[in-house]
Amino acid sequence: MRHLNMLFASFLYTGFFPFAPATFATAVFLALYWLVPGGHWMAHWAVLIVTAVLSVPASTAMEARYGKDPHCVVIDEVVGIQLALVGSAPSLYGVVAAFVLFRIFDVWKPFPIYRLQSLPGGWGIVVDDALAGVYTRVVLMVAAGFTPALGTFL
Repeated sequence: MRHLNMLFASFLYTGFFPFAPATFATAVFLALYWLVPGGHWMAHWAVLIVTAVLSVPASTAMEARYGKDPHCVVIDEVVGIQLALVGSAPSLYGVVAAFVLFRIFDVWKPFPIYRLQSLPGGWGIVVDDALAGVYTRVVLMVAAGFTPALGTFL
């Protein structure tokens, strides 16, 4: 069971990439994102819900084993980027914009994202990235609203 948890929490072991494992895991997820049948919205929601529900206990278990917010735990990035993409058009421009904005929000951690890291266990690991994903989605929606030509891409 421990190996299955590590496989999930490290998102297929991408969390063990030697540098920038969070960015690498996000990029790997985006490559897999294209494999969802026809970009169907129900499939995206199903994957998001399952990932989000399982990510907190998986992250809690990994934190108990490896210490506070271990770098190998990147399932939180997967939850965040899924939230950034949910409801978006499956376009290369939209995916690249979501990737860049999500990584900016995840690293910058504007209010209140930074404070959410102090939540206990897996909650502190996952919720800050989830909110970074929500911030990304909101920015993309606002950009699409102000620039109608972008709407088909974001």
